[in-house]
Amino acid sequence: MTWHIVTDSSSDLYDLRGEDGPLDFTSIPFTIRVGDREYTDDEQLNADAMLTDNESCPEAAHTACPSPQLWLEAFSRPGPVIAFTISSNLSGSYGSACMARDMLLEEEPDKQIAIIDTKATGPETVMLVRRACELIRKGVAFEKMEDLLHQAAARTHIIFALSSYHNLIKNGRVNRLVGLVAGHLGFWGIGVGDDEGRIAMRGKARGEKRMIRFLLDEIKNTGLAEQAIVICHCLNDAAAQLLKSTLLETFRGIRVDILPTRGLDSFYAERHGLIVAF
Repeated sequence: MTWHIVTDSSSDLYDLRGEDGPLDFTSIPFTIRVGDREYTDDEQLNADAMLTDNESCPEAAHTACPSPQLWLEAFSRPGPVIAFTISSNLSGSYGSACMARDMLLEEEPDKQIAIIDTKATGPETVMLVRRACELIRKGVAFEKMEDLLHQAAARTHIIFALSSYHNLIKNGRVNRLVGLVAGHLGFWGIGVGDDEGRIAMRGKARGEKRMIRFLLDEIKNTGLAEQAIVICHCLNDAAAQLLKSTLLETFRGIRVDILPTRGLDSFYAERHGLIVAF
């Protein structure tokens, strides 16, 4: 029996990255509209080009979640399904997936489909996908999966650092002058995802080293639930590697993985931003 792991493209995954077992993976893309141009968040998307387009466009860009039909196609394959979506407080992706599940259950009432609202994005979804794969390999029954994955999500935290403010300025969330000055002076905005999956700003740090220290202190104060951390970066592998080496020096025996953000999280994190799950 093949288990199907399905995510929207906020997961920053294209595959299961070395996971083995009776597993199949599908990623359903968001779309990003910048001016008159629409980008599909798949393997062909050039995040650098999309960001450059967005930075030069005077209008606010918009994202659109996957349609119920796309989720339905992914759910229709034989075998149990575990789906993960970006926080329902950031997008309609979770609602779209639930609609697809309900449509399919009308035709196949015995179909096993669990949908997890991650209340996060990117690296936290990576950690939850890993947990699902681990449970599948251990032979955990489908009936227990959803509860165990919700427990894992409740233990996992997310923090992010932004060095660019184009989207925040264009969406009216940051005063234009304040945002431009902050970016020019090298200030990073530090935020977290709260328990409801909303974004809450935590503070600011001037310069990369202070940003790294801020993130480290937040992680130390919160504490590690698992011996694993995932860092997703938007075109900033150097800062991600610096954060990784700092984390490995601070927390002994942990695993730290680095992934580039796909289109949607590149759009949210903006150029050089970091998103960290722990």
